[in-house]
Amino acid sequence: MEPADLLDRNGIEPDVLEAAPAPPARREMLARVQAMPPRACVVCGERAATARIVSFPAAGWRWVDLCWDHGMAVRRRSRLPATLEGIAAYLRAAAREAGLPGAERMAFYSSFEAAVRGCRDDEETR
Repeated sequence: MEPADLLDRNGIEPDVLEAAPAPPARREMLARVQAMPPRACVVCGERAATARIVSFPAAGWRWVDLCWDHGMAVRRRSRLPATLEGIAAYLRAAAREAGLPGAERMAFYSSFEAAVRGCRDDEETR
């Protein structure tokens, strides 16, 4: 879920949030989370554990302070494939894009045991 979706779902208008600088600097975010007294989560009021800067079309850049649970709800998810086959295809595509020789023939061990046997991509044991 995106931070804007979380705010919308909880009826929080972006224009009530504190204006934030653009582009965001990591050191400003850290200082905001470590500030005393601690800030409150804009959704539930608990102690904020994360700070994000979000751009809203009508309100511009705004600080979104979130507790641990709400911060995890809007955490960026990995876009890497989850299966071994998907990861291998992703790596082959990256090798092709980089122009590496043999990218199409690139093979990977399907398991630790296959690596010990020296068999790549389900090759038969020698």
